[in-house]
Amino acid sequence: MSILNFLAQKSVKTIQVPKFAQVSQAGDDCEYLIVLTKGSVKVSTTSEEGKSITLYYIYSGESCVLTASSIMNHQPFNACATTQDDSEGYMIPKQQVLSWLKTEPQWQNFMFGLLEKRMGELLNKVNQLAFNSLESRLLHWISQHPSDTTLEMTHQTIAEELASSREVISRLLKKLEQQGHVKLYRGKIIIL
Repeated sequence: MSILNFLAQKSVKTIQVPKFAQVSQAGDDCEYLIVLTKGSVKVSTTSEEGKSITLYYIYSGESCVLTASSIMNHQPFNACATTQDDSEGYMIPKQQVLSWLKTEPQWQNFMFGLLEKRMGELLNKVNQLAFNSLESRLLHWISQHPSDTTLEMTHQTIAEELASSREVISRLLKKLEQQGHVKLYRGKIIIL
């Protein structure tokens, strides 16, 4: 049985959140854990200097490990979570999250599987930041999208994905355009 079927059987309350809504911000107390059934959520963090980095995305059938960690450790949330699409999900109260961790093997498997997945993603991100140049990270990021794809996003958004500044990303994208990898337009990039 999938985690979504498990939650449906438990008659858990649902929530709908519009596109680009802030679900949580640093310092929030986590009263609920949301498991998405539709849409996506970007989880990011911002330095004191205002520099942002995307940590990971949450999709249907997934939840936020930082929220889960905050609930389990009785600590405030330490990132920012923003919907990227109109999103829906199950809202599980923190006491239920903690109770199911003790009594529901399927919930335990879901939570530990999610933790393993996110830790792997974050370790990969740290390795990329520590050991690869920004240009190679940008090329890798572009290679994750099929050719002839139009990405409607700003250079600032890409900079946040790759932990850089907009100016540096713009300069590198211009270089990649000259090399024939991409075509740049205002607010969108076509991958060639």
